[in-house]
Amino acid sequence: MPTSENEEGYSSDELFTNTNHSSNLENDLPTIFITSFGHRRGPLVPTPDISVDLRTLPNPPKNVRTGQTGLSKVLREWLFSDDQVQRRFDGICTLIQDRIRTAQANGVHEITVGVCCELGKHRSVAVVEQLGETRFKGWNVMVNHRDVHLKRSNHGRIKLDAGRHAKHDDSG
Repeated sequence: MPTSENEEGYSSDELFTNTNHSSNLENDLPTIFITSFGHRRGPLVPTPDISVDLRTLPNPPKNVRTGQTGLSKVLREWLFSDDQVQRRFDGICTLIQDRIRTAQANGVHEITVGVCCELGKHRSVAVVEQLGETRFKGWNVMVNHRDVHLKRSNHGRIKLDAGRHAKHDDSG
């Protein structure tokens, strides 16, 4: 059976299918909105209820991340094979469960979660996809990836010159 390729060149066999991307909810359950994003491209606006920074987690090696995003099964499997990543994921689930209890006690029907890594393409996307698979009893889960398909750019990067002073780099 032939596989189709998407615009990034991935075959359908290489991509994980998360059904929690649809905005057409067919129930009246409260919703957890989870968004991945790149720290380099700025914060989420408005600020989410829960913010998670994954930049301290190991980045997949270049041979794993080249041509892949956190939507890739290979990259996700590599990332979640690391105990540190699994522990961090479990901690994020605990944060969300705690927020659910607070929300229910206060009649709140929406929770927003922002998960970032440096570019918003690998670690944060993989973790958000895994969160999208997680069932939080009595709550819908919707995932979104703000930066996953943006091209990498050097615009606005900060570089250190020889004197170790931060200098804004607007070049190419």
